[in-house]
Amino acid sequence: MPRKVRILVNEDKCYLCGGCAGVCPALAIRVGSKWEFSGDKCISCMICVKACPVGALTAEEVSG
Repeated sequence: MPRKVRILVNEDKCYLCGGCAGVCPALAIRVGSKWEFSGDKCISCMICVKACPVGALTAEEVSG
């Protein structure tokens, strides 16, 4: 069974560029006046983490 992750944002690094939302195939991230993550939509591909130009995103494994 593939692992499930939650994406966390370091708000001190994130400047709301929207790059992560633009590459998310599941549309699990929304960026406007703040950064929002929808765990229900996330497919745990972590493309957003790799795409962040400032390293503001990390993935945390979700148990159970």
